[in-house]
Amino acid sequence: MRGPFQQRRFRLLFLAQCTSFLGDAMLLVALSFAALDVSNGSASALSIVLGTGSAALVLSFLVSGVWADRLPRLRVMVASDLIRVATQAATAALLIAGAATLPQLVALYALYSIATAFFTPARTGLTPQLLEPRLLMAGNGAMATAEHLMWLIGFAFGGGLVAWIGAGWAIAIDAATFAVSAILLLAIGRVPATSTAEGRQPFLRELAAGWREVRSRRWLWFTILNATLFLLIYEAPLQVLGPIITTNHYDGARTWGFLLAATGGGALLGALLATRNRLRRPMVVSMVLFFGTGAVPLLLLAHAPIAMLIATNAIVGLAFGLFDTIWNSSLQHRIAPDRVSRVSAWDWMGSMAGMPLGFALAGLAVEHLGERATLITMAIGTVLVCAAFISDRDVRHLGDELISA
Repeated sequence: MRGPFQQRRFRLLFLAQCTSFLGDAMLLVALSFAALDVSNGSASALSIVLGTGSAALVLSFLVSGVWADRLPRLRVMVASDLIRVATQAATAALLIAGAATLPQLVALYALYSIATAFFTPARTGLTPQLLEPRLLMAGNGAMATAEHLMWLIGFAFGGGLVAWIGAGWAIAIDAATFAVSAILLLAIGRVPATSTAEGRQPFLRELAAGWREVRSRRWLWFTILNATLFLLIYEAPLQVLGPIITTNHYDGARTWGFLLAATGGGALLGALLATRNRLRRPMVVSMVLFFGTGAVPLLLLAHAPIAMLIATNAIVGLAFGLFDTIWNSSLQHRIAPDRVSRVSAWDWMGSMAGMPLGFALAGLAVEHLGERATLITMAIGTVLVCAAFISDRDVRHLGDELISA
């Protein structure tokens, strides 16, 4: 066997990640419909659940990134998985018993999100510890492909499970995926920490150094700003309105799962396309495809045929897959290795900062302005953000140096 999979410990990490990605995707579908069920279809209630989890994720990222560098990363990941087993098992038990309340869903999802925030940077740092440098690119590519594939399967499978056996049992299966992940990670064995107490700097000094890197590069802070606006105007409201509209006008969780799966499938194709290094201007291609996001709210407003919605979401996913691969590769190429993790932490926190506010505003907008006005505002705002993004010359050239390399 050639490539990164010849390494036993990487194979175990890869399998653990596949189960974690699958669980994450299933949860996004199941939790949305669980919140709607508990709150009798309230958009504001769904916004509170998703927004609180998103805020917990954002606020935890910078702290978790520092600790993932200080502690043995494998231990951090196992602890995170075990916490998620507990939160998901508790959520499932409450839902199956018919005893779940909105505050309980909010609290448990917030704990789940905090655990996820610690897992993600630890995983990023663990991969180079398990692979030789010559296998690292292939290993990262395999992990990215698996992520998009598992999201595709998880969205479709999660929607079917919610429609068939209910959100509680779907989340119980989600809990089991994290238990499997923890077992696989424990089988990797001991992986030591990469830093010592003597080599550490104060937390705030490390944080400030990362911020200086971001502030000094226009392409970096401009992209993060646009990502913040995009998630605020498009992604967060869609996560609120999507389950509501598919419940009222389509086949509920099954339809919403298929739409998310279409996005995941497009992202998988985009990631594969980007890794082939065949596009001369990869970021420009991604930016043009992103204009398709403006059509999604209008199609939902018109209650368009499901085939049209699936096709449009696949195009949007293609844009996501291209962008994610180009962006992460550009960060690794342009930022010094000893600073890239801190810059990545600022990227995560800055980009995701729009999500909690977007969830909150979406719920209020639906309750007070109605679905029609909210969807039209989403469409217009998204197109304007995409136009601003493509207007920057430095951003348009991201990834060009990787093609010529």
